[in-house]
Amino acid sequence: MTRTAVELADDAFAAPEPGYGARLAAIRAAAAGDGIAVVVDLHGALVDLRFDRWAPARSPGELAGVIRRLSAEAGAAALRQGRELLGDLLPDEPRTAARPRRRPPEPDEDTLVPATWAT
Repeated sequence: MTRTAVELADDAFAAPEPGYGARLAAIRAAAAGDGIAVVVDLHGALVDLRFDRWAPARSPGELAGVIRRLSAEAGAAALRQGRELLGDLLPDEPRTAARPRRRPPEPDEDTLVPATWAT
């Protein structure tokens, strides 16, 4: 039986062991490197950001890149924590699509019309 994410969440909040909701909400994961430290929640939302004294001397693009990389690392760790917490409520294997995605049909050369942005 394949269950949706909403059904899994409903099961977690209705589980006999109380506190799943609070425990999921409390999940935090951290990652640090290159003078920057981040903490994210289960949803990957940034909840803390810290810089060493020398880190802000980098260009804004470099800072953004490091923050994105660290946030992704911490987000993956937070998801692993959530999966461990929910344990047997989650399926062992990731769900495969119930129906295969269909590719849109290739356009026929006769049906192609040039797009005009300015008229």
